[in-house]
Amino acid sequence: MTVLGTAKAVASVPFDQVQPFLTEARCKHLLGLDRANPAGVSVDADPAAGTVGMQGQYWYRGEYTFGPHPDGTEITYRIVNVSGSPDAVIRLWQRKVLNNQQRDLDAFAADLPSRLH
Repeated sequence: MTVLGTAKAVASVPFDQVQPFLTEARCKHLLGLDRANPAGVSVDADPAAGTVGMQGQYWYRGEYTFGPHPDGTEITYRIVNVSGSPDAVIRLWQRKVLNNQQRDLDAFAADLPSRLH
């Protein structure tokens, strides 16, 4: 497994409001996958590490780590190649996903307060 990209953003919601969603039972809601869960996507959580993972397609794993920040909750988003295919091939094939990683995380962070209900 190789990390292909990392992005960071801060959501304007206190971490103690996010933390209860970092469980197997609630992480799909946090990621918005309770509304539309694409076929073949699995979701997992490690509450002790503050991490939620999402894996699908044959190559992709997205890992979100949440932690306290003076302005709310810091989110680190990593895109990981889990396929065993050469990273260069995945980087070329999925360049749009990788190029939009920061923009997508910024949108996720902006929307995060509305997901905590």
